[in-house]
Amino acid sequence: MKCPRCGLIVKDRLPQCRGCGFRIEQLDRKLKAVPKRIGFVNDWAGMLSPQEKSQLEDRLAHWQRELGGELVVATVKSTRPAKPAEYAFWLFNRWQIGGETHAGLLILLAQKERRIECEVGYAWEPILSDLESGRVLDECVLPRLKEGQIYEALRQGLEQCAQIIQQVALPKPGPSS
Repeated sequence: MKCPRCGLIVKDRLPQCRGCGFRIEQLDRKLKAVPKRIGFVNDWAGMLSPQEKSQLEDRLAHWQRELGGELVVATVKSTRPAKPAEYAFWLFNRWQIGGETHAGLLILLAQKERRIECEVGYAWEPILSDLESGRVLDECVLPRLKEGQIYEALRQGLEQCAQIIQQVALPKPGPSS
């Protein structure tokens, strides 16, 4: 994962960033209580219909079984007093997305800030780098968000990320004998 303050890639679970001294406890003090995770889709900003949430939830549960990690979505009205990148980092870590191995991904959509952030866990960073996840957001998600297609933006972004992970993480079938 990358430090939300300086962007330094953190490869192990250090209590403090080697680049800028950032500690996640700083966000704990700033943000207070961690919101309760309610599944794979946490739509606190009310941006999705019940049918859209259900469809995404089903798809994300399928990918958890298929990929062996978690893809999670959160929409919030605002990330204040934190920056969206800090909030995504904080949620990912406090929710322990991907379990002990951090085989997971969080997409955060912040309504007031008009920002979308992606946080990739340790186990998947070699597969889905910050550069690659940023490309998915720029090319696949942002154009649909600009058109007001929130569900489609999230669905297609998650689909693209899952395909990237699946291509690298899952064993390829060998030649038949």
